[in-house]
Parts: sequence; C-alpha cells; structure tokens
Amino acid sequence: MRDFPNHMKYDIVVVGAGITGLSSAYHLKKMDSSLKILVVDKAKTFSQGNTAKSAAAFRDFFTLRENQVMAQSSINFYKHLQNDMGVDLGMKFTGYLFLFDHDTDKEWVSRYPHSRIVDEDMSDLFNLNIDKDTQDVMKIGSIKSAVIDENAGIIEPDLLSGWYYNKLLEMGVEFKFNTMVRRLVLAPMESLNYPGEPFNWQKSEIKYAETDKGIIESDFYVLCTDVWTTSLLDPVGIDSHLRPKKRQIFQITSPGIQKLINKNIFNDSGVFPFTIFPTGVYMRPYPQASSFWTSLADELNRDFSFTENPEPEPDFYTYNIKPILDNYFPASEDSRITSSWAGYYSYNTIDFMPYIFNDINIIVVSGSTGGGIMKGDSIGRIVASRYDRKKTTTLYGGKKIVNTYNGKYRKTKIEDMVL
Repeated sequence: MRDFPNHMKYDIVVVGAGITGLSSAYHLKKMDSSLKILVVDKAKTFSQGNTAKSAAAFRDFFTLRENQVMAQSSINFYKHLQNDMGVDLGMKFTGYLFLFDHDTDKEWVSRYPHSRIVDEDMSDLFNLNIDKDTQDVMKIGSIKSAVIDENAGIIEPDLLSGWYYNKLLEMGVEFKFNTMVRRLVLAPMESLNYPGEPFNWQKSEIKYAETDKGIIESDFYVLCTDVWTTSLLDPVGIDSHLRPKKRQIFQITSPGIQKLINKNIFNDSGVFPFTIFPTGVYMRPYPQASSFWTSLADELNRDFSFTENPEPEPDFYTYNIKPILDNYFPASEDSRITSSWAGYYSYNTIDFMPYIFNDINIIVVSGSTGGGIMKGDSIGRIVASRYDRKKTTTLYGGKKIVNTYNGKYRKTKIEDMVL
C-alpha cells in the first residue's frame, strides 16, 4: 500500500472540465461548501473537448419523460441566468423546426407542451415537392408537415461554461489543467501490505489518480470524461456503458443563406430556426457569421472507432449532406464550406439516455448521446444528489427525478428523438 504524505488530498476530484464536469463540481460545492474539490482536465482550459465541438443547441423535444424533464429544467436555469441575472449566454430561442415527409399526428404533437404543428406557408423557404426522379433515386420524400419546438434554440458553450468556471473559482474550487489522468488505481480500504492486493475478498476503492504530473489522492471521484471514460474504467473492471460515434459539423454560407439567417421565421429571436430535414440532416444557425452549421447523425457505415483528434471528411459533406440541402433548401444554392470540425457523441446504445451511476467511490457520467449541454445543469444536480446518497433529485424549478432512471439498473423505453 502506497502513502503519499507530500501530496494534497481532496474530498472529491472531478475528472473532466466540460459542461457536465463544471456543473457537477458547482452543484457539489453548492450542496456542501466545506468540500475540498479539484477539477482536472488534460486541456489548457475548460470545455475544450466535445462541449466545444458540439452543435451548441438545446431543446426539450424528447420522447422519454426523463429526458424532457432534464432538458426543460436545464433550459429554464440557463434562461434564468440570462434573463433574470443578466448573464450573457448567447441563448436565443430560435426554435427547432422538424420537417417531415409524412403527415403529423396532432395527438402525438400535443404530448409536447412547447410544440405545435406549423400551419404557415413554407414554400418560400423550402422545396416542398421533390420531383419523382429524385424520390426514386435518393429515396427521399416531399415535405408534408412540420412541427416546431418553441422551447429550443442555440447557446454559446464558452459563455455557459465560463459562468460555471468563474463561479467555481469564487467558491474556492481548484483546477489543474494540462493534466492527463492516465489511470485510476484500485486499492483495499484496509491494507494488509501484502503483494498482489487488492484481493477479491477485500473491500476496495479508488485510492488515487495517476497523472502525467504526479499523483492526486481523493476520497471520491466523479468522472465526466465523455468518450475517454472507457479507457479509465476498463482497467478496474467497471463498465462505462458507452460507445464513441464520430460526428462532423460543416459551416456553410451562401448569398441565399445570408439573406435569410437573421429573419424571424416562426420565432421572434431574429434568427432562422434550427432545422431538421426528413433524412436527419440538420442546420444550426450561426448568425455571427451569416452561416449555418450543418451535420448528420449517421449510423450505418459509421464505426465505433476512436481517435484522439478526429478530422472532418469533406466527402461526407459532399455526398451525404449537400444533396439533401440542394433538394430541400434553395437558399443553400452556391453554398461553400467556411469551416469544419469533428468530435464524438458519447453514445448510450441501449436507450440513448445519460448514465449517471455510483460504483465504489466513483460517480460516472457517461452516455449523454449529444445532450450534454442541453441537460448539463440537471446532470450536475443529479451527481450532487447521488453523492449525497439521495433517491431523488430536485431539479431547477422544483421537478423531481428518481435517480434510478439514470443509473445502471433501470427499466425504460428507448429515446427516439436523437439527432
């Protein structure tokens, strides 16, 4: 058994300074100001991983109640910060506009309190009627209906993350950037100082984190390490319940886009809505540059491999995204790519809900499936509640969620609205 008398010991070490790590540290410290908390990240500052590479948007249009509640609570908290506390988060309620190639069931839409069927004429925005030859070749259909989620829009992740970070500094939480956690070291809670420990009959826990800057000791660990979680948990035999899926975003602009981007379309935000086409291709407005970010959550033929710094593939845009935009969105004519990047979704492949679970002296946050920002504040509150061994979490606004909904052992349906 190793002792590290010269190393500072913490009550909690949060590994990962993305949105879920920052939110978790914030709510843990807010719950108990006496906790000595350290946040560790391999990057040079906060939110440089998949938080920075995301589409940076929010919605509460989910089929599972738990996902709806987590998203609605987080959205309401962010709205409170911006509207009531004067914190600029770049939050704009552009809405999410879902375009369908089939008629939409009114009863189905009525289940979503902030959504409505679009009755307005959209023919000046979209090509509603796809010609037969294109339908036969590409297997895409004409737009027959549309639904808009009005409690949805875009947000700036650096501003949101920056608020949590500055609050944590004020509260006395410490940060270690440029620090790579290489492994978590398991040890018996009561050591016999015998070679080969820990043995199966000994109660064990994570004794310390080994980093490229030395040893960090803590009584408790919170892993908010996204797709890097598996590499830390596999060696100690804990399943992270996630798979990585590469996701790419291409920033495009055109004369037509520049004319439309800053108009009120089914909203009063002054920005074109976040739009999802029938094939799953989506456009996220980026008004600062008169552009759209466009992407597609491809599944088949997109493997689960992982590389540290994924690169965008121009051919993916050319052959998978652009044909859809060309057919459905006339304003994209003569569009050009001005920027592009790639990251990962931390996929929970079972039901597409976040996993937040306890195991020995760890809480693991994984499988956010692209919803880290839009559910970030709720996830942080659930982590704090789980650390306190509570059965339920009270989210912002007073709604409660049963913690087993997000744990390892749960019975739930599958989330259908994953982009």
